[in-house]
Amino acid sequence: MPWRDVLQMAWRNIGQARLRFVLTCLGVLIAISTLVALVSFGAGLRQQTVENLEVREVFTSFQILGPGRAQSFRRFRDPDPDPNTGGSRARPVLDEALVRRVAALDGVVSVQPDIRFAARLEHGDKVHLTRVRGAGPHVAPLSPYSKITDGRFLSGTNGAEIVLTGRVARRLGFEPPGQAVGETIQLLTDRLKPQVTEGDLPFETVRLDFQVVGVLPRLLPNQTNPFFRGVVVPLDEARRLWKENASGMASLSGLTSLEEGRGREYDSVDVRVADLVSLERVREEVRSWGAATFAIVDQMKRIQEAFLVLEVVLGVLGGIAMLVASLGIANVLIISVMERRQVIGIMKAIGGTDRDVRRIFLAEAGLIGFSGGVVGLLAGWTLTRIATVFIDRYFQSHEILNPPDLFAYPLWLVAGAIGFAVGLSLLSGVIPANRASRVDPVQALRQG
Repeated sequence: MPWRDVLQMAWRNIGQARLRFVLTCLGVLIAISTLVALVSFGAGLRQQTVENLEVREVFTSFQILGPGRAQSFRRFRDPDPDPNTGGSRARPVLDEALVRRVAALDGVVSVQPDIRFAARLEHGDKVHLTRVRGAGPHVAPLSPYSKITDGRFLSGTNGAEIVLTGRVARRLGFEPPGQAVGETIQLLTDRLKPQVTEGDLPFETVRLDFQVVGVLPRLLPNQTNPFFRGVVVPLDEARRLWKENASGMASLSGLTSLEEGRGREYDSVDVRVADLVSLERVREEVRSWGAATFAIVDQMKRIQEAFLVLEVVLGVLGGIAMLVASLGIANVLIISVMERRQVIGIMKAIGGTDRDVRRIFLAEAGLIGFSGGVVGLLAGWTLTRIATVFIDRYFQSHEILNPPDLFAYPLWLVAGAIGFAVGLSLLSGVIPANRASRVDPVQALRQG
């Protein structure tokens, strides 16, 4: 019997028990939609992570770590102890001299010292405690600075300019946040000073006026660097305040540097290079100086493995639902064999073979799996689109710009979902099909 006739007969048999077919397909639909939703969530997380890393150009950048950061990244610490000396090579001081030395290397695009310190902002009767970061105009094309919604970015590395986030602007009384552009706010921070008398405090509060030139939107932490919650001031101005800031001296890097007699050091230095070839060459040169470095490219394999494990776990959870649905398919087909014994007997009596009978029941199982798989895929996609709408509304209510699409549908997921549904349905139909092929036509006709 040709396959065309087998499929036609299988479809006709299914049509004679529409309710049973619909209910069985519904089980497959629920299983596949669950499987698709879970796996697409894992695929979406991986896609968003990799894309955000690419946008941030982390594949062509690395960090030179200060003493505190080097201890935090102990398992990534580089360089290894020098076998010739029996210990680690002398670590260079992360100061302006090192920044200039790195900037002079061939292939280096920019060098940005990590300057952060705590400060208090005031505008009228509004007060907000935040973190200040120094930056220059060269980072304006990079996220998150390229996403300024009002005003502009810093025009230079000097001057009394400041860029706020929307959250900070609201805390200072600006509603909408764009109204802050052009306004003057005060920045208060602590500065070390010599003690003239025994009762003097070793620090004093500095109050500076800054003009707001731009407002950044609120972004997700995984879409940008960790500084988006604070404010940004010109790099040289931030460097001057940072060197005199008392809280920075109490940091892990500050205490370690003072203990080693190195003076004030940066926590880290961000280095951007032209390409991956330059990345390896520049890092090797910096490591030869005795500095510890860290680059996200070193951990990409672990990141990919972590997401692979997540997708496998989510896939197994969805596969359990499909396994339950396959048991329903097997049960329905076994009942169908019992109900159609006489039909099977007549088919065999007029020349049908065991192979023909087996193929008809397997075709029925395959049609159930294919129908449930296709509709389940559409249902899963619809479910994730509805979830995306609610996620977007939630982020928008919290004023977060560009919320990520947490669900992805790569081709392998679409094809794999349908193939998995058909394959497992065929597998569940093997026992009923074999049972049907062993029906004795004489006994079947006699019982009929």
